[in-house]
Amino acid sequence: MSAPCLDIPSVKLVVNYDPPVTFEENPQPDYDTYLHRIGRTGRFGKGGIAVNLVDSARAEGYVRKFEEYFNRPIETVAYDDFDRLDEIEEEG
Repeated sequence: MSAPCLDIPSVKLVVNYDPPVTFEENPQPDYDTYLHRIGRTGRFGKGGIAVNLVDSARAEGYVRKFEEYFNRPIETVAYDDFDRLDEIEEEG
């Protein structure tokens, strides 16, 4: 976990344990918080990876909404797909 003002230039990996959502009766994706979190990696022209841990259909729905909102693909990778995880590590 990091503080809002903490800036570490060499961050290569950000893990979202839970997708950020608004605190309302009917929670919605919190796009600003998501962008702030994943923006901590890949700074200054360096590569980086953002991982969203998903454990429910609701969380998957939030991730798909982030994908639509930012018009960027978010790849789904199974936790036990070690070959793809190795490829991602090499790419990052």
